[in-house]
Amino acid sequence: MRIQLSTDQESLKEAKIIAIPVFINESPKFENQLIKDFLKDNPKFGAPNEIQLLFNAEQSFLLVGVGEKDKFDFETCQNFGGTVSKYLIDRFKDATLIPPESDKLASDVVVYALVLGAEIAFHDPSTRFKTGKEPTKLGGLQIFLEKARGEDKIAIKKASVVSLGINMARLHGDLPPNEATPAYFVETAKKIAHDFKLKITVIDEKMAQKKGMGAFAAVAKGSDEPSFVVALEYTGNARSKDKYGLIGKGLTFDSGGISIKPSSGMHEMKYDMCGAANVLGLMQIIGELKPRVNVSAVLALTENLPSGKALKPGDIIKSYSGKTVETINTDAEGRLVLMDALTYAQKDLNATKLIDLATLTGAMVVALGDKITGVFTNNKEFSEKLVKLGETVGEKFWQMPLGEEYKDMIKSDIADITNIGHGGSSPSTAGSITAAKFIETVVEETTPWIHLDIAGTAWDLKPTPYSAPGATGVGIKTLVELILQ
Repeated sequence: MRIQLSTDQESLKEAKIIAIPVFINESPKFENQLIKDFLKDNPKFGAPNEIQLLFNAEQSFLLVGVGEKDKFDFETCQNFGGTVSKYLIDRFKDATLIPPESDKLASDVVVYALVLGAEIAFHDPSTRFKTGKEPTKLGGLQIFLEKARGEDKIAIKKASVVSLGINMARLHGDLPPNEATPAYFVETAKKIAHDFKLKITVIDEKMAQKKGMGAFAAVAKGSDEPSFVVALEYTGNARSKDKYGLIGKGLTFDSGGISIKPSSGMHEMKYDMCGAANVLGLMQIIGELKPRVNVSAVLALTENLPSGKALKPGDIIKSYSGKTVETINTDAEGRLVLMDALTYAQKDLNATKLIDLATLTGAMVVALGDKITGVFTNNKEFSEKLVKLGETVGEKFWQMPLGEEYKDMIKSDIADITNIGHGGSSPSTAGSITAAKFIETVVEETTPWIHLDIAGTAWDLKPTPYSAPGATGVGIKTLVELILQ
């Protein structure tokens, strides 16, 4: 979609359709008798995402509610952009949009939010597989500002880049597991590396086993699909030794293995690779924005399936860190592939700050539902910064406890640790915390680390004002801000 800024008042007169935000109990700044008459007859109009199309012989006006002005924030603005885009798609070739005015958000932030919402709204996974359904179209969107600053133009460019990365991650999340295999991810990673001149390393299953990645290899051996650990490296500041390590869990399908899951809802386990998909999207964004930082990504790509070769309950495996793991439940496989990926990021890539994204535990969904992502960390300052940045771009995070009192719950009598917590009132007691505690065992004490359990937020089967049902790309917007800073 072509998006551009305009300060030309005459362009408003020529526009075929103008999208106008309406706050509750406030008249829009754009003056028109048709709009005045409608709002006089409908004084309660303005609830978030409420829409009304008005038209006369010359022009059409799309009124979109944005709620109460004192509650207006980044997410409301993003919803406004998405609502406009969704309504206009396939109805109009071009449109003009008037951004909401805010006392709390700078104009470039408003522009960034609404362009993100408008661009993300285009992603519709059903167009790929439904027979006869064409991709949605909208030719151009003109954003009208009385005064345009350089920052506003930069915001459009940034939003376009970020939304492309988010939609790429969502596309991979929404693909069926027979298409989005580990090998498919490798090809996407190679393309991103080629397009943005990133260093790429691809480790196959045999190489991983030879290297000592016993935890990853133990999960991978149950599948007939080739499995891989992939590293992408971006160097934006060769003089600095600081380096972000982004780790993504990439289970392209998770049946639970020998500890097989119930059949109800198992089809959603195609989303168990959303951590890896979101990290891939981030690397695409970083490659295009080119910040002056160093970032490495590690993707652990495999399937978790039952077979004659599969990991068994009771098996003891040796991880890349040297720690041995007693496997109590093969459905707790995500932490196994993550522990080797995190070790690789530290040992081989020299990452100094670690962030992993993983659809790790059902317990996280029980704790926080599908609106807030759980945060676990060994560095409170690091996590607080992430949480605050999330608030600025409409993503919600909540820091969970990770005290030493949980350490005994992953102790094993015959190995260093077990892959599932025990010792509470039930085997699932503190499930998300013990999973994070397990991962923490391979993180060096002096290395700041954040674990994002996105099990509840990685996909949403209900549509939002700016996204179709399916993968969400959660965390990407926030991590972009963290890395850019």
